[in-house]
Amino acid sequence: MTFDEEWARLQAAAQDELNATRLNSDGGAGDGADYAVSGEELRPVHEVAGELADELDRNGSLARNPTHVAGIFLRTPGLETGYALIEVAERWQSQADALRSACRRIAGHVDATVRAHSATEQETLADLRGASAPASNPRLDALDGGPSWHEAR
Repeated sequence: MTFDEEWARLQAAAQDELNATRLNSDGGAGDGADYAVSGEELRPVHEVAGELADELDRNGSLARNPTHVAGIFLRTPGLETGYALIEVAERWQSQADALRSACRRIAGHVDATVRAHSATEQETLADLRGASAPASNPRLDALDGGPSWHEAR
């Protein structure tokens, strides 16, 4: 292979790689789909996570005391049932607390995400509405003697 052939092959490979990694191109990897979720679609996730956390607050510990008491009464020599029940009650409480915390975190994150994106969209919309004239491009202005929209004002 000659130098020119090798050079052409390397340039073609580099161009292919550039095309594959360029954003917003049809030639890149993947199907080009973009995932978008609206605040209305996230609202049920927020509500269910909050409801589950509230339900765990109200009812997550109802069986803890009776199970613990039963475990104490069943701690007889030679039987492990009582100790196992106490372990179950403690593990249940630990898991219920972790689930409640995760639900609160999910609800809070969804709420913060929707608020942040809503604020960003409002700012972008205000910026777009506030843009009254196009920015001056010195190269284009030099071609036709200056921006005509300045003179119209």
